[in-house]
Amino acid sequence: MGFINTFRHQYTSLPINLTQEQCSGKTYIVTGANIGIGLECAKHLVRLQSKRVILAVRSESRGKKALAELESETGRSGVAEVWILDLSSFDSIKAFVNSVEVQLDRLDGLISNAAAASAEWTLNEGIESTVAVNVVGTMLLSVLMLPYLKSFAKRSGTKPVMNIVTSDLGFVRQEDLRKMDQNNIFSDISDSRKWSIDGTNRYAFSKLLQIYAIRHFATLAPVSKTGVIINYLSPGLCNTGLTRYYDDGVKVMVAVLRGVMGRSAEWGSRNLLYAVSLGEESHGKYISYCEIVEKELPSYVTDASGRELGEKIWDQLVVELERAQPGGVKKALYEN
Repeated sequence: MGFINTFRHQYTSLPINLTQEQCSGKTYIVTGANIGIGLECAKHLVRLQSKRVILAVRSESRGKKALAELESETGRSGVAEVWILDLSSFDSIKAFVNSVEVQLDRLDGLISNAAAASAEWTLNEGIESTVAVNVVGTMLLSVLMLPYLKSFAKRSGTKPVMNIVTSDLGFVRQEDLRKMDQNNIFSDISDSRKWSIDGTNRYAFSKLLQIYAIRHFATLAPVSKTGVIINYLSPGLCNTGLTRYYDDGVKVMVAVLRGVMGRSAEWGSRNLLYAVSLGEESHGKYISYCEIVEKELPSYVTDASGRELGEKIWDQLVVELERAQPGGVKKALYEN
């Protein structure tokens, strides 16, 4: 996706495709729902008469503040709930999934919006923290939630949606694919002697790895087998708090870009609603500016070598997922 094309699409008018009829009586989870596009997405879901909307957040206090704002703006109380989910912690992810299994009688959409953009080099679960959240944590949640979604799809006769929010910023980090040791990926990219936190570059690279992982995951979990639709999207450049932990230089650079071409968080959230509204035609597909735009993905992601790299990333990711939850991948993908 070239810069001119991206710039043009930042000004594309985005509709709200999801309807009250589609949402009525349904239950949704939105991760990272205490701020930005996640919160705006949750507000829309409540306005559209969803029965239950789970705000999955890392901080209870920030979650309660978001809930108060949501209820004030939508005029609906008792619909949204605050649940704790920290994607940097395997234990937190597993506890969250257990709560879903125990407390929810249905789940029509899992909107995985939460992301990390670390400004300092730290490790979580032995992996550099940005990658730990955006790749390992996000995909662990997806894998562990799939059995529940499969079960609900079977008993309800519906096709729940698993939607993962990524970023087209990832496509500028192709050079990092060449730099990383493709036979020892997660250990290599967590080595501070070789890598650094360089502005938004690490965030972007984590999103590129995430895209490869999602695409391969979707091929292993076809709708015909699971009854679950898996798609992924970029909301575009939005005015959110994602860079709040960066140094002042990066904040200024991003602020200038956002000032020129940034969308509001509400506008960006419409991409999430669009992805949730889609059917099987969107499975494994990339979405942006409220369209399926698979054709705009770079060839190094979609061609034979890209698919081979995606499989390699997935296979090594599985090692990390199995470390977190032994047997979890098998249960999700290879058991009914």
